[in-house]
Amino acid sequence: MNTNMSLFSQTSKSVFGQAGRAIAVGLTAVFVSSPAIAEVPEQARVDDLLGNSSELLIRRNQRREAIQIGSIIQKFNDSLLTVPPNNARAMLRFLSAEQEDLNFYIQTNSHPDAAIYYFPCEIQGGNAFIGWGLAQNESRGCEEGLSVTYGRSQSAQSFSELVALATKQITPLRLVSYCSATGSGGAIGFATSTTGDPCVEAIEQCEAAGGAGCEATSTGRWWTNEEQLEAWLACDEGPSPAVAGTGANIGDQIPALIAQTTGSNCSVRIARPDDVIIVPAPDDVVMAQGSDEILVQTRDVGSEVQVDVIKGAINVSNLGQTSPVLVAQGQRYTYSNSTGEVTTFDRQEALTSVDMEVLCAFASNSADRLKVSACQEELGIDTTSGIPIAFCNREQASGGQEGDRRIVQMSASQGEIKLEYEMFDAPDRLQILHEGRQILDTGFISGNDALTIPISGRSGSLEVIVTGSPTIDTTLWNYLLRCP
Repeated sequence: MNTNMSLFSQTSKSVFGQAGRAIAVGLTAVFVSSPAIAEVPEQARVDDLLGNSSELLIRRNQRREAIQIGSIIQKFNDSLLTVPPNNARAMLRFLSAEQEDLNFYIQTNSHPDAAIYYFPCEIQGGNAFIGWGLAQNESRGCEEGLSVTYGRSQSAQSFSELVALATKQITPLRLVSYCSATGSGGAIGFATSTTGDPCVEAIEQCEAAGGAGCEATSTGRWWTNEEQLEAWLACDEGPSPAVAGTGANIGDQIPALIAQTTGSNCSVRIARPDDVIIVPAPDDVVMAQGSDEILVQTRDVGSEVQVDVIKGAINVSNLGQTSPVLVAQGQRYTYSNSTGEVTTFDRQEALTSVDMEVLCAFASNSADRLKVSACQEELGIDTTSGIPIAFCNREQASGGQEGDRRIVQMSASQGEIKLEYEMFDAPDRLQILHEGRQILDTGFISGNDALTIPISGRSGSLEVIVTGSPTIDTTLWNYLLRCP
């Protein structure tokens, strides 16, 4: 066991425990109660898409399929892959076994390299928005921690690269999923699988050990060729000593670790040096930031993970730390080469970015009106009662003499948009404004055409105004804007 892991283990239950959280304030760890109920999501639902959906794929049973609105990504069995240049974005909502919303979402953001979004609680490579609501005694998805690993690590190689590598090895390369279940009386279950969901077996083991109310409490994955992994048990009374191993043998060490523990409410934790584990801060800490939600933006930058806290507060941990670190609103946590640093970032710029515009559009268009209070701060968008926002690559509007005026969200703020319109016989007028500046005015025209229009600026939001023919009340029109 290395020194860093030993020190980390002394605080690991404080970071991940269901009954409470330890937050690092300066050099002092403060224990704060948290009423949140941890829940491992069963599914992620694709709530909405923006951009070229062919740049996002779902991998099911080692096969890839196209993504679409309403697609379901199953726990352990499926993952979401991005395809360069990956300007597309997806909004993912997480659900319980009873199909209840778990107050937790992820929005994939533009990223130049391939990335893998493993489910339920792991991202390897890629950029994302991650949001939690307040706990308030409700279940929250991935409450026990979301693992984010930068994409340059071997564990984040594309699936095809890993398969190619596996064919050259004597020992087959496999992706191992694990699940830990906890019940009353100190009962623990732990199982692994290379083909599906290990939580069923983990819960059965927990029940066989005499536990009542056994539930999955922690999950994760590793590749069998990984060279450095560490495992420990996080319990109410404190963590167990950690054991170090490789992807080939770390799973074999867990039963002995479980047999030795005398703690209660214990969960198995397995991590690699590249992992940054993000845990929601308790409600009172979030509210102390003047917030009613947690909104985090992660970036994969070379060999770094950047975590910006736009709203609320989080705890972050990794194997190179001696204690969890509280990252508050307006602060950035940067992790590279087993070291982390807390600095500040331009929060106003983040609140007005294209990524944020897309998030607010997704939230406004959601069937159940996802509340994202950060949308009101700079963009002035009330996602719970505002007017739905149209998206590029879909027919935004059609109508007649009454005309139309709406916001259309692009996937980028630079490049060329393509306009396709049909005005039929009666003349109508179409205008496009970008950042308050008119970039197109067709005048009153008839017929159809396809135009290419350059845009350049900070915003990917366009205002489109259609004025119907003032003299012909039977006029008809429609148009379509395509993303840059």
